[in-house]
Amino acid sequence: MAQAGLQLAEADLQTARQWPNPRLQLGLKYDTTAALLAPSPWTVGAAIGLLLVSHAQRGAQAAQAEAGVRAARLLLHATSWSVQAQVQRAYVALWSAQRQTALQQHVVDANLELQGRIAERAQSGLDSPLAAALAQQEAQTAALQRTRDRGREIAAHAALAATIGVPDATLRAVHIDFTTLDSTPPQPDTARLAHLRAIALERRDDVRAAWQRVQAAQATLDRALAQRDGGPPTIAPGAERDQGATRLTATAAIPLPLFNQHQGQIAAARARLAQKQAALQQVQARALARIERAEATLQAAQRETRQADSLHAADLALLQADETARGKGWIGPVQVLRTRLRALAAEQAGLQAGAAQWQALADLQAALQHDLARTGTQMPKDAAPASPAHAQPATPPHAAAVAWHRVMPGVR
Repeated sequence: MAQAGLQLAEADLQTARQWPNPRLQLGLKYDTTAALLAPSPWTVGAAIGLLLVSHAQRGAQAAQAEAGVRAARLLLHATSWSVQAQVQRAYVALWSAQRQTALQQHVVDANLELQGRIAERAQSGLDSPLAAALAQQEAQTAALQRTRDRGREIAAHAALAATIGVPDATLRAVHIDFTTLDSTPPQPDTARLAHLRAIALERRDDVRAAWQRVQAAQATLDRALAQRDGGPPTIAPGAERDQGATRLTATAAIPLPLFNQHQGQIAAARARLAQKQAALQQVQARALARIERAEATLQAAQRETRQADSLHAADLALLQADETARGKGWIGPVQVLRTRLRALAAEQAGLQAGAAQWQALADLQAALQHDLARTGTQMPKDAAPASPAHAQPATPPHAAAVAWHRVMPGVR
């Protein structure tokens, strides 16, 4: 869609720059008063019509179309950021689903082993039959959750294929590398985020596209002002053949702005300019809200990840202590299995928090339109002003268009 919009804008620019095609015009007159005296009462005339639009009007048309092309290109680039964020989110979702399925398999294995241990203890009279039934129920619940996680993994794989735009079977034939996600996500500091936020409010693609629409509206206003005197006059040189004699003729048509001076068109152009300027401010406000929302989500995911990592580290320490105690014969295997299940639950929570952090990072990069893995903050230089001022349109010179028309009187 964005590519088609760019092609349409380029076609509009080509239309604005092209000259009108010349026209061959023929005229024929019959003189009733000379029908009896002259050899022939017919007069034949011909002219080549070539309309030369005023320089101010053509400049305004070209400026309007060029601004439209620049806006379309910026929107196309903005679409690429959106698509990249969607692919990144689907990529992280598949990684999380696969890791979750693998962790849940460990949970199932631990629950099955725990069920067997408690069943043996129940048969020996060391545990109640209720404890054995509860352990069996927990194992069945874990197996059911593993089936659900497997279904989510299949759905995440299909979602990634759909986001990329390839069939699911084709993507399954390709090895997907998740090495990047196994590392710690980039942790941008507050000062850098504040700097990138200020840059994005002026240089995001949608902000610059909105600024180009303001420029196009200004060109439309300039074009309307150029026509407030009624439009350019026309001069029509030509020739006619009368009784064997060839005469050169020239007629002129000068618009008379008596009843209106293009006030309606000028007022509409001013209103559209104000509308585009307000739209620019709205785009900047939406961009700021999106950036702040992405930053808040990323910060929340980072806090959750730190808490989950701390909990997982504590559970691993307890698991190691229980395994040491079991090796010395102080405790039995049941307590070790329960501690292992708690450690697996903490690891699953950390996985979800890490996936949320990666997805929030993708959203923030799309909102800033900047790769946070890079150290620089270089962005395009043709930025839009944060608060665009109302530009005063320059008064165009009176245009004198020259047009070649036929010599028929009263016809332009």
